[in-house]
Amino acid sequence: MDGGSYRSGDRRVINRAGSQEPAPRQQEQPQPVADEPRVAHRVPASYRDEKEPKKSNRLILWIAAAVVIILLAVGGWWAWSASHTQNGATAIDSSKYQAVFFTNGQVYFGKLQAFNSDYLKLTDIFYLQTQSSDSNSSNPQKTTSDQNSNVQLIKLGDEIHGPEDEMILSKQQVLFYENLKSDGKVAQSIEKYKQANK
Repeated sequence: MDGGSYRSGDRRVINRAGSQEPAPRQQEQPQPVADEPRVAHRVPASYRDEKEPKKSNRLILWIAAAVVIILLAVGGWWAWSASHTQNGATAIDSSKYQAVFFTNGQVYFGKLQAFNSDYLKLTDIFYLQTQSSDSNSSNPQKTTSDQNSNVQLIKLGDEIHGPEDEMILSKQQVLFYENLKSDGKVAQSIEKYKQANK
C-alpha cells in the first residue's frame, strides 16, 4: 500500500501489477420493501355513534309521517261521512213529506233535503193555521183546544210578503224533523190540495 490515505468506504482491489482497480460491483438485489402498514380510515367513535342514531331517527321520522298521513286520510273520510249523516242525507226519505219543528215552536211541512253542512232546504211548503169560529178572539195567533177551532193547512206563498216556495233552514234553529206517513192527515191534506190546484 502506498501510504495514501485509506478511506473506509473505498474498496479497491489491487491487482498483481500493482495498479488499483475499483472492485467489481456485485449486482444489488432489490431488497424487499416491507409494505407500510395501511391505516384504514377510521371514523372517530363519537362520529360513528352520532351517525347511527341519525339513520334510526330518519326511519322513525318516515314511519311517523306515514302514520300521520294514514290518520289524516281516515279522519277525513270519517268527517266526510259524518257530515253527510249530519246533513240528514240518510235519515230523510225523499219520497215522503217531512214535518220540521223549529226551536221557536213553529212547524212547517214540505220536502226536506240537505243544503250544506250548516243548512237544510225545505220546498213545497205548507203550515197549519188555526181559524176560530169565535170572532171575538183578541189574539189570532193563540191556539185553542176548543171544538170551535178549525185547523187548516195553508200553502206557503200567498202571504202578504209573497215568499217563494222554498226555505233555507239553519240546523241550529231546527229542533227535529219527522218523515210523514202517506196515510197521515197532513200528507192526505197536501195531496188533496195538489189535486185541487192542478
